[in-house]
Amino acid sequence: MGIRFFRGDKIRYEHEYRQIKEIVRIISREFQKEPVYVLTNVLVANGQLDCVLLTRGGPVILELKAFSGEVHGIENGGWEVITGDGPIQLPNLFLQAKNQRQDFIDRLIPIYREKLTHIRENNLRKMSSWLYFCKGSTYPDGQVDLRRVKWFRVVTADTLLEKMRFLDSGYTLRLQDMEAIVEGLRLEEYQFESGRPVAPRPVRGAKGFRLGKGAVAALAIIVLVIGILALVILVPGARVAIMGTFSGVGAVFSGLVTERGGDLIKSNSGPADAQDAMVYLNRIRIAEGLTPVPHDDRAFGVALSRSADMAAFRYLDYTNPETGSSARTLKAEFGIPENRTVVETAYGQWNGYTYGIEQHAVDAWMSDEGNRNRLFAPYSGGSIACTQGYCSFIGILDIPVTDIAPAPVEENATVQES
Repeated sequence: MGIRFFRGDKIRYEHEYRQIKEIVRIISREFQKEPVYVLTNVLVANGQLDCVLLTRGGPVILELKAFSGEVHGIENGGWEVITGDGPIQLPNLFLQAKNQRQDFIDRLIPIYREKLTHIRENNLRKMSSWLYFCKGSTYPDGQVDLRRVKWFRVVTADTLLEKMRFLDSGYTLRLQDMEAIVEGLRLEEYQFESGRPVAPRPVRGAKGFRLGKGAVAALAIIVLVIGILALVILVPGARVAIMGTFSGVGAVFSGLVTERGGDLIKSNSGPADAQDAMVYLNRIRIAEGLTPVPHDDRAFGVALSRSADMAAFRYLDYTNPETGSSARTLKAEFGIPENRTVVETAYGQWNGYTYGIEQHAVDAWMSDEGNRNRLFAPYSGGSIACTQGYCSFIGILDIPVTDIAPAPVEENATVQES
């Protein structure tokens, strides 16, 4: 997908340029197939943000510090960096990161309300705000309690990627979401190396009057209709011949619709859709160092049956509240042995079956830690299928499992093991 650069103001300090260049070199290896927007010198209410990374996992604010050494500081009081030349006193960097985070949240709220309505506003509170020090710097344990202050970290080139892998914003930023953010912030896209703005697409100047292709086509249709009407009125027997011609064309068109209608209007996943979704999931697994899960026709049968059951009875859960049907009760029907464990993850969207819904379901599951852990289990086979707006992932484990804790139930995703 590549990395794109946007700015609120030009970079004026050499150390900021060097550190951003270092950050870009690091993330370009990890996010080769995902979009990443690098925002620099973003103006907010109480100053400016050195760097903001827009990733699928949400925004990350980076406050750049051109120091190398052992970093000391807690929530209150001043901070210092112990370098080879002695200690350097700094202001309260925790408070700085906290204020920058709040300023950016305040700036994003109206953008999210207008353009990103699918993202819940309270998830903005999970936004990360980190201090980025020079390579080799350390932040000893026992200072800020990072288990309680999950949005705060002290990172370097050695630890940035590790921390970014565990972002927990509660949602997934899509490409159109990133576009909406940079547009709402009124940022300028630019070329990082040269600092020159990216030229917008040229607007063609006004020319003399000229009919467009659409207008020409409309005129041709009008002339054709007038000609047909004149022919029907003036020529005896023409009406019968013309009606016969239209009847033949209609029959051919009807045959094409019958043959291809399944591809044009769909209400559920086909085997090819399920296989594509598993390829998408496996790319994520491989990026995390996990082995891919082969597509399993038995799992596809269970997943399609489960999604169809949810669509028919209008519920989003792992057990039908009226019939008691579940993945466990279905697995024997589709040839999965009793001594195999079936894990299900469910997703629902309320605008019906749409193109790419299977991958949207994967994105939603990846935004929740419990669901993500289930998709990362060591399955011997699995599949994803959707009916209307309901989706089910079914994974097959070769050994009985009884101690997998249920994941927190999200607004449009639930999980359960069978």
